[in-house]
Amino acid sequence: MQSSSESSRLIRLSFSLISDCYVVAIIFYWQWVNRPAMCGAWRYMLLIVIQPALCFESVRNPTTTYNTSLTHNITQVLNTILLNQDKTFRPLNPDPKIPLQVEVDISVRSMGPISEHQKEFSLDCYFRQKWLDHRLAFSPFGSRQDLPLASKMLKDIWTPDTYIRNGRHSYLHTLTVPNILFRVRYDGQVHVSQRLTIRTKCEMFFRKFPMDSQACPIEIGSLGYYSKDIVYVWKDVDLDSKMSNMLSQYQLLDVIKTSENISDPRFENLNMSVLKVYFKLQRQQGFYILQIYTPCTLIVVMSWVSFWINKEASPARVALGIMTVLSMSTLGFGSRSDLPKVSHSTALDIYVISCFGFVFAALVEYAVINYAYILYIQKKVHDLKGLDTTSAMEKMRIFSASLMGAGQGTIRGSLSLDIKTRPWYKRLFNRKQERHSVFYRMAVRAAKAKQKLRMKDPAYVVNRIDSASKIVFPTLYVLFNIAYWVAFLYYIPDEINSLI
Repeated sequence: MQSSSESSRLIRLSFSLISDCYVVAIIFYWQWVNRPAMCGAWRYMLLIVIQPALCFESVRNPTTTYNTSLTHNITQVLNTILLNQDKTFRPLNPDPKIPLQVEVDISVRSMGPISEHQKEFSLDCYFRQKWLDHRLAFSPFGSRQDLPLASKMLKDIWTPDTYIRNGRHSYLHTLTVPNILFRVRYDGQVHVSQRLTIRTKCEMFFRKFPMDSQACPIEIGSLGYYSKDIVYVWKDVDLDSKMSNMLSQYQLLDVIKTSENISDPRFENLNMSVLKVYFKLQRQQGFYILQIYTPCTLIVVMSWVSFWINKEASPARVALGIMTVLSMSTLGFGSRSDLPKVSHSTALDIYVISCFGFVFAALVEYAVINYAYILYIQKKVHDLKGLDTTSAMEKMRIFSASLMGAGQGTIRGSLSLDIKTRPWYKRLFNRKQERHSVFYRMAVRAAKAKQKLRMKDPAYVVNRIDSASKIVFPTLYVLFNIAYWVAFLYYIPDEINSLI
């Protein structure tokens, strides 16, 4: 066994030396063949000698020979089909009445940014197109059914004039080379895939902002061919599994694909095939709840603190009211900086204006009670100016005391002392008689008169306003929040429903 392996190794070494010698002979041949003195007989003899070396080299490297042959065959096929190709005319179906079908597939890699100011959105995607061109058909090479070709060859064949109808600025990625995949199948099906960044306009609605939903479309069509020539059909719209995490303010809810024929305004009988895909986006509300809704609520609650401050502490209550009003103005009306200047009000505007109304009402409430308290002081001063003499003041004191129940207190005090000294059975027996006594009826009338005067007293009215505000303001604000959130979250429909 060892001797046989050594002999085979020697044979391979001998063949290698022989092939090297033939290579050297080839070099000398090409040097000598160009000499003027070289005659045709010598050239013919050298060719006879070198031919076995070429045959031996082919047997020695069969893979290289196969690849060379395959490349040669592919080159011949491409030359043949390109000679038969007229890129100025679209492919025709066996039935001329049937338009050419272009299949469109979009694979979205990322989305954003989405601009409310410009009303546009961007996405990065693989844009794929497939169509059938029988002029590019060829016989398959063994197991190979398609040919991957360089993107430069696209200029030598017919391609559909597809464009983004609502696009504003789109471009093809060219780093490090143009990002184009070009394949031709044996039956003539052409597959072109391009990596594009598409920026399109998006009609947005802000009446429910920031609880709004937007539907941003991409419209695909032919620039010059009508639907009788080319028809676009959807294959699929793929999304990256991490798409939801790539959008900071939006959440992707759904992708809706549609196809339609749009009439050309220049020609009544001609339509254009258009594909549309809507990306339905729901705005995330976390940012606005933390940055706007919560601070507005706290400012409104802070304005209620003035109801517990003494009405005579004017600097404290006025400063608190003005501070809350200015804070609401700065916080609420500065939140529209992210939105375009629309003429209608948004849901956020309604909430901010309502909170501003609550804060302003708290400030006005103090102005009302302060004015009522000033009237009360002026009335007291006017009454004191009318009392010139000591006797008049004494008479006024006695009259007011008897009217407001001072006499009642004396009578009831003596009665209560007398009642407490009597036994309990006498008190129980005489209670009914006491109610029918003259003094008891006088005391009751005096108490009612005092209550009526007290209800008309400005000081009492001021205290009642503050006490009522402590209950009315929080109750109304809670009811407003319930109605606001229920209406905008469940009952008011999205405006994009009219588009999709």
